[in-house]
Order: sequence, then structure tokens, then C-alpha cells
Amino acid sequence: MRAGLFQEQRLHLSLTKELAQAIELLQYSTLELRSFLHEQSLENPFLEIKDHKFVRTPKQSRNGETRNWIENIGKSSETLASYLKAQLHAFPLSAKRRHILHYLIASLDEDGYLRMEMKETAALLSLSEEELEEAIQFLQSLEPAGVGARSLQECLLIQLQRLPVRHELAERVIADYFTMFVEKAWKALAKQLKISISNLQEIWDLIRTLEPRPGSHYAAADPHFIVPDLIVTKRDGEICVWLNDEFLPEVIWNHAYEKKVADQQDEQIEWFVREKYRQFMWLTKSLEQRKQTLVLVVKEIMERQKQCLEEGLAALRPLTMRDIADALNIHESTVSRVIRNKYVQTPFGTVELRHFFTNSLSAENDNEEASAAKTKELIKKLIEAEDKHAPLSDQKIADLLNEEHQIAISRRTVAKYREQLHIPSSAKRKRY
Repeated sequence: MRAGLFQEQRLHLSLTKELAQAIELLQYSTLELRSFLHEQSLENPFLEIKDHKFVRTPKQSRNGETRNWIENIGKSSETLASYLKAQLHAFPLSAKRRHILHYLIASLDEDGYLRMEMKETAALLSLSEEELEEAIQFLQSLEPAGVGARSLQECLLIQLQRLPVRHELAERVIADYFTMFVEKAWKALAKQLKISISNLQEIWDLIRTLEPRPGSHYAAADPHFIVPDLIVTKRDGEICVWLNDEFLPEVIWNHAYEKKVADQQDEQIEWFVREKYRQFMWLTKSLEQRKQTLVLVVKEIMERQKQCLEEGLAALRPLTMRDIADALNIHESTVSRVIRNKYVQTPFGTVELRHFFTNSLSAENDNEEASAAKTKELIKKLIEAEDKHAPLSDQKIADLLNEEHQIAISRRTVAKYREQLHIPSSAKRKRY
């Protein structure tokens, strides 16, 4: 081999900074794009960001009543910590006890449970385990009932003990036979306690009236609102899609500042202005391209899921990103970027775009495939309508889907969908 310098021509694709920016803009949600534009205004001194002033007129509701849009904004809810601390003022507590309780309140999770190691916490607070247990008992005496519990079993037991009319058998079952009870090993449990299964069913119905997550009704932080990126309506049978750009600021070139800088007649300044103007033009072009691509993709999705606009997500048809990409002659990754973290406002509510894509299942004696979402909805309806004294098994549900809806799926698929819907097995749904 001889060392030397040689010239040769090669063709290769390179991803320019501008092209990378255009791709990046496509996957931004409305709020992410808003933040990005404000960042660009800091880098480009000639780029001016002008936020829209929201001047809205009261809208008409379906029944004709006038309703102001601001009424749709939720108010901040009281946090669990503030509610518990407010209750402490009613007790003559020492500074040390108040400090301990404040620490325990701060340690509660969003469900109101106290998940901590007793030894470590006692050592951290310089307490004995008995003193810590006493403080926890005090916390558990506050409202809501069940707060400060260290397990679901303890949470339910606290609530049972606070009922106006005590149910001693229910307390005994939860305290001593919790695992057997929740796993519905009721025949063995009834025999052991020498009671009837109907007594256990009565306890089960009582337990279901309790709150397994006592802290869930209190806000952990300020509420977050979803801003739909696109809006879809149906008028005279035609689907209308437009970008919800009222939350996006207007991007403007500051001609006054450009003129002021250009008056200095410096070559480097002139080059700087030209470069920033080129970036501005590319940004506006990328924004317009993003808008067109979003509207194009979402309109195609809605055309294929037209029935959903009238019946909701239960009417979803099988649809993949490749189907949309092939129809619009674009790459599948472009569709993926379009639907990433995007929400669309539809006549039946605001929905994340990815929910309109669902896998297909084979349907016998039918040209139309059944979507996984539709199958889940049918499973849910079958279980809701079943006889609770003789609930449907997964195999029976599979047979009914095949017989009544021509959807052929296995028992294992039914079990998988049932678990995804958080529906227990037939044994745990049975009533006695």
C-alpha cells in the first residue's frame, strides 16, 4: 500500500441543522412548541414573539344557554397535607409532637398511605419505636378515615372501626383473615369461622363502600390542563380539521431593530443580520409545513375513524401508522412524530391521537376486521350484563364473541384484555 492524498467524489445524505429543526418541530406538542419559540427569540434578537390576547365571547351550550369559557377552568383543590395540618390546630400539641406529625404528614404518598421503615424513621427523629407508633396512631385518628395507614389491610380496618355501627365480624375477617378474604377462598374461610358464605358476601359489600385510597380526593399539586393540538368537527357530513393555534404566539421579524442595526454599515453586522433572517425564514417555513402535515395526517385518521366521531372510541376500526403513511405517501416515522404527545378535540371529548391506532383481530364470516379496542369494549359489556351468581368464564366470553360478533380470539387473549381492563377473574366476580 502506498500512502498519499487522493481525490474522489461520493454522494451521501447529511442532516442539516435546519432539516433537523423541521423534524423536531413536527413532534412538538402545542405547549412544547410554545416554549421552543420563546427560546428561539432569545437566540435571535430580530425574532419577536407576540402572544395572542384571548378575547372570547360566551359560547352557546347545547341547550341554548350562554356559558362563559372561564367556567370550564377548574379551581385548585385543597391538598391532603394542608387539610391534615389544619386539623392539628385543634389539639394542644407540644412543639416536638407537632414536628413529628408534620414529618409524618410530609411522608404520606398521594393515596394517603405512610410507607416507611419504622426503625429508620425512629432513628432519624431520635424516637423510640413506641413513641413513633403513638404518633402514627394520632395521625390515623384524623380525617379522612384511613389516612396514615401502612397497608390496605390497616386502611380498611381503621375505617371499619370508625363506622357509626361497628361490624365486629367484618373487623375480625379483615384483621385476621385478610388474605383468604381478598383472594375469595370463601368456602374454606366460612368453614373455619363457622359462618355462611352469604355472611362473607355481606362483608364484601360493606368493604366495597370503604375508600381504599383516602388521599386520592385531595390535590397533590395544582391541576394540569391538556391543550388540544387540533380540533375536529363534523359539519353536514364533512370532517373539518384545523390547528388549535390560538395558544401559539405569532412569530414576527423586527424590522425596526433591523433598520437600527443596519445603519451602522458594518460588513460583519450585515452578515449577521442576513444569517438571522435566513434562520427566521426557515423557522416560519417549518412552522407552516408542520401545520400542513398535522392537519393532513389527522384528517386522514379521522376519515378512517369517521364512525368514532358519532359513537366514541368503542367504534374504533383497526388502523396502523403504516396505513396512514401509505395513504399519504409519507414515511411511517413522520406519522409517528405527528401523533407523539398530541391531543385532538373531538365531538366526544379530547383524546390522545395514539388512541386512534389499534391492532386488528380476525373476524370470521365477516369482511370487516374487529379492532382490539372494540373487542375490549364488547368484553366489558358482556361482563357487565352477566349473572353475578354465575359469572362468565374467559372461555365462555371467547365463545360468545365468536357466536354473536364473529370475533375469533382465544381464551388467553380474553384473559389478557380482561386484565388490561382491570376486571378480576370470574371466581373473584362471583356473588353468593
